[in-house]
Amino acid sequence: MIKIAIVGLGGAIGAMCRFLVYEGYINALKNTSLPLGTITVNVLGCFIIGFLGGIADTRQVFAPEVRLLIFTGFLGGFTTFSTFGFELFLYMRNGQIGLAVLNGLIQLSAGLIFVWIGFELSKAI
Repeated sequence: MIKIAIVGLGGAIGAMCRFLVYEGYINALKNTSLPLGTITVNVLGCFIIGFLGGIADTRQVFAPEVRLLIFTGFLGGFTTFSTFGFELFLYMRNGQIGLAVLNGLIQLSAGLIFVWIGFELSKAI
């Protein structure tokens, strides 16, 4: 039962952080074609999991509960694959195929690149 509470706590914190990122973009950039909030949380989440995953892999410094809190809870609540998929669907439904492809390419390629950058940086410290 404690594991569920740990994941729930991390998820709640991650979801609140995601909301703050989205609100920041909504207030700063009202007229943008790309979903910058979703892109930001997914790419930043990829960097964080790459960096902390690299540390966990090489140094094994995180207790199992901390891994649940950060990786499953926080990053699960912070990043959002379902929103990414829904935004792609909406672009395609509205005939904005170019934006759908651009959004997909940005998020998938940037996500992979930032996991790699985070992982490599974790080895440098």
